[in-house]
Amino acid sequence: MNNYETQNIEYPSLQTYLSNLHKLSTYDFSKSTYDKIYNIFHDLALTIPSLGAKLKMEGFNGFELFRVRMEKTISKIENMNSIQTFSFPPASRCNFNGRANISKRSVFYCTDEVIPAIKECDGNIGDVGFIGVWNVQSKRELKYMSCLPEVLPKSNHWEEFGRYHHNFLIEEQSNQNEDLLAYKIALRKLITDKFMMEKEPYSISSMLANEYLYESDNDFILYSSIQSFYDYTNFAFHPKSVVNHLSCKRIVKFKITNIINSQYIIDILLTGDANGNRLYWRKPTDQDCIDLGLIKK
Repeated sequence: MNNYETQNIEYPSLQTYLSNLHKLSTYDFSKSTYDKIYNIFHDLALTIPSLGAKLKMEGFNGFELFRVRMEKTISKIENMNSIQTFSFPPASRCNFNGRANISKRSVFYCTDEVIPAIKECDGNIGDVGFIGVWNVQSKRELKYMSCLPEVLPKSNHWEEFGRYHHNFLIEEQSNQNEDLLAYKIALRKLITDKFMMEKEPYSISSMLANEYLYESDNDFILYSSIQSFYDYTNFAFHPKSVVNHLSCKRIVKFKITNIINSQYIIDILLTGDANGNRLYWRKPTDQDCIDLGLIKK
């Protein structure tokens, strides 16, 4: 839907605009088409803002990302020795909106630490899953959109990105047209709130993610989630960016043995080392636990 353009935008009074954003935030889109969501968003918010920048490969290459897939979602016909089984799903299998994808469009969901990746999959005691360890290996700068709020816990490795983009918006808008600063801050807050807290069917966040990844050619989106208590950052990569810029290191099979005060206790069952497009399974070692940031008991 990248063909929607708003020219010569005339903003209403700030009170009216804030009221429009509230209508947008509380609108029932559950039975709406993508086009309707897109158009109502533009009618009330007036624009889809760019919230991103580029990451230099020198600072991002080698960074580890973790993707979890639960065993119960894997069909019997899928090849357990293929890395693709644990990568982004085929678009044909994406039958519902996710937080950062619309139905029938695939993205690669991952996090920057192991346990929140498991939490994002809503695993229960006794469930078995697979942790994918992926490395960033890019030959160019990666384009991203930051949908992180301006305030995150200091323990979040990406908290400075939320603060940086919030401050950058203030500085740039103050130089361009300070009268619109409050409008732009309010819209940015609506977007970051939706990525953190929107409920299924994720009408607004999935639409925005599609615009950012599929219509604007960004490599990935950064966002936080109440599922991981804001301490960690989630990533949604475009599939072609996974193919071109991420490399699978290994896949680790695990079982959830207990959940205590939202903390997951897991046992490592098998380790699959990646070689080309194949996985070679073996018994796990203590080093596998250390590499995942887990303590061997």
